Amino acid sequence: MIIVDIIAFYGFQFDDYWTTLLGLKRGAQELNPFAQPIASSPLLLALYKFGLGTFALIMTLIMMKLSAVFWYVLYADVIGEAVITFNNIFAIRRHKEVRRYD
Repeated sequence: MIIVDIIAFYGFQFDDYWTTLLGLKRGAQELNPFAQPIASSPLLLALYKFGLGTFALIMTLIMMKLSAVFWYVLYADVIGEAVITFNNIFAIRRHKEVRRYD
């Protein structure tokens, strides 16, 4: 079960990264204040997003050994990344529709 959770976790991490890149190419802005300074570099943005995600995952896995409650932290993070990814997709779509009518 944990392998499936980790695959879902990194899947949404990648989706977040990819949709962020697509949005930036279409003129959207990175709203994360920590990622804004590095958003112009795809490599630095990838290092930031996957590095932070890996750190969070490692900390969650360590904490799972202490208490089963931290399974819910992993699930909450996966759901949070899904929400962020869907928000990115909808923002890209809105941006495309606005540009279509200009």
